[in-house]
Amino acid sequence: MPRHPARARTFSWTRNRRPPLSGKQPTTQSTRRDRRAAERQDRFNSARDERRGRTPAGKSGGSSFINTRNMTIIAVIVGVLIVVVVGIGQLGGKASGKLKDPGMAYPAALLDGSNIGKADAPVTMDVWEDYQCPVCARYDLTVEPVLVSQYAKPGSLRIVHHDLAMLGRGGPDDESKLAASGAYCANLQGKYWDYAHWVYNNQDGENAGGFTRDRLTAIATAAGLEPVAFRACLGDAATIAAVADTTSKGTALGINSTPTFYIGGQQLVGFKTAAELGALIEAELAKASASPAASSAAPPAASASPATSASPATSSAASPATSSAASPAASASTAP
Repeated sequence: MPRHPARARTFSWTRNRRPPLSGKQPTTQSTRRDRRAAERQDRFNSARDERRGRTPAGKSGGSSFINTRNMTIIAVIVGVLIVVVVGIGQLGGKASGKLKDPGMAYPAALLDGSNIGKADAPVTMDVWEDYQCPVCARYDLTVEPVLVSQYAKPGSLRIVHHDLAMLGRGGPDDESKLAASGAYCANLQGKYWDYAHWVYNNQDGENAGGFTRDRLTAIATAAGLEPVAFRACLGDAATIAAVADTTSKGTALGINSTPTFYIGGQQLVGFKTAAELGALIEAELAKASASPAASSAAPPAASASPATSASPATSSAASPATSSAASPAASASTAP
């Protein structure tokens, strides 16, 4: 037996407590720590995987929401831009505060108030228009200058303008009435045609605020009118009555659309080219040139009546007024 058995036992116990040569820790404590660490790791991994599992769907849904929202915002912005662009296009010079010069003028010798051409021209063309009518503007600025050059200057055609107030919304600030009143006032200052061209070249759409009193005064001033007198004339009772009278006459003729033309008793509605109107003018000129030969056998007193030759109705061979040569009054003047 060993001399010191207790010491040997102690040594034996201490030796048994040494770490094994493999380096492994005691299984009881290490297993518990590992298990707890594993549990924590498992909880962490589960939470992470859950987050990762939700994130793609969340991102996808968020991306879809963001895309939808962005598309909606873009659509609204595009809509606003379209409205702005269209508005600027309609408002023309008003949006920038500038007026557009029509850059045209007729020879003063041809002008007679709101008429153009010789009073004794063989053919008369009546034009009924509203200053808010875009088709009327197209005619006045592009077609009528051709007719003036081809027929009015040579003395074959007289153009008579009638300014209606049909497209407005009524009331004291009716833009059609104000624009037509402005034409009446411009005529008083001898600037009818300048005013008409400036107004048509600066249309801002129908009832869009382009023909307010202030803007019409600015247009009239640009056209060469005296602004104070023009502004006062717009509200004058005689001006308002004159516009109402012209509009009533147009209504009585059955005019409900502008522009409306009358050539040789024939009514034409809507835009017509210079060629279309010119063909009718030529036909009336042919009739007018043939009429002297047909009436050569008539007594001079009946064919040379100043009132008859100066009447616009006699320039239309198809007009009922052309039958006045055979009226009792005409035949009475030829009686001995």
